Amino acid sequence: MDSRVTTDLPGPEDDEFPPGYLPPDPDEPPPLELWSAVGDIPPWGTVLLLFSWAAVFAALAFRREIGDSEALFHWGASAPGLPVFDTAWRLLASTFLHAGVAHVFFNAASMLIFGPAVERILTRSGFWVVYAAGGAVASLASLAWRAARHPEGLSISAGASGAIFALGGALLVCAWRVRLRLAPGRARALGGALLFLIGQGLAAGFTRNATDNAAHAAGIAAGALLGALIPLSPRLGGPVPGPVLHALGTVAALALAVSLALAVRGGLRGG
Repeated sequence: MDSRVTTDLPGPEDDEFPPGYLPPDPDEPPPLELWSAVGDIPPWGTVLLLFSWAAVFAALAFRREIGDSEALFHWGASAPGLPVFDTAWRLLASTFLHAGVAHVFFNAASMLIFGPAVERILTRSGFWVVYAAGGAVASLASLAWRAARHPEGLSISAGASGAIFALGGALLVCAWRVRLRLAPGRARALGGALLFLIGQGLAAGFTRNATDNAAHAAGIAAGALLGALIPLSPRLGGPVPGPVLHALGTVAALALAVSLALAVRGGLRGG
């Protein structure tokens, strides 16, 4: 006689699920692993800017001009009341200048957080547009604010923090744009970390007299707008970058290069 032992195996209907549990849809794609998708893209734009900052800072140190307001002005710090052309090139040249070791160190640390992420999520062309356009808008806001507060006398501004805040604003909007494709916990963690970093930077403007919150606020606003308009990387579901974005990125990179060249020329001649 055939003797068999049978055991009832639990099926999906016998599992105990918490109230409100919905099993995953087998046709739904798995959550996006953001850095698995774009983390292998080398952030050459960020690296190039950091080397440019370091080269300018080294030149200032060699000439013993760090913290010298007159020297920073010659090197391209923005200042109100100048002719249009001088004002224009200084909007971006000022983002290559830093007034001290702490200034360049903390800006570089922030750049290493925001820059590579924007290069990978918005492509390198988008990165150049956000940095240059956001930095220019931040410098303009700073000029307007300082012209209103200091109508007389030389008031200069230097540093890349406005452009960095633009990158942060763009990245925050991008986190919102990809939130439905990320695992819920990852999306909240990314957004929360960005809000903390941006909020911390803004809070510093109220505790440090030399911090320019007008530039920071304008940078965030400009970056957020650009982050909403620039297409995401094709690896994240965006379209392949078209000629318009490539052209804008090229113009932005050239504008940065020209402003840096004018800054170096002015700095070397000024001394």
